[in-house]
Amino acid sequence: MVVKHEDGQAILEYILLLMTVVGAYLIVVNSLGKFKLSEKMMAPLNGDFKRAYQYGHPQALGYDDGGPENHPFAPPSSGKNNGRLFISPR
Repeated sequence: MVVKHEDGQAILEYILLLMTVVGAYLIVVNSLGKFKLSEKMMAPLNGDFKRAYQYGHPQALGYDDGGPENHPFAPPSSGKNNGRLFISPR
């Protein structure tokens, strides 16, 4: 038996493909909220990268963070490893 009218076949396949893609997207978005993956992915940006950009060292603390530590521009007498332009990352 040969079907002569298959005009809606491609449209139906595109709709099913679109539903699959949207369903996968919704599953990923819901898992981001459920497992707090967005907070885990942003942790390096809010921690080490922020301090490296702000103070020049990923382990540095400023005056607002409880006292300067590993701070390249703080006076050497104000805390641990202060006053150096090049601080060892270890």
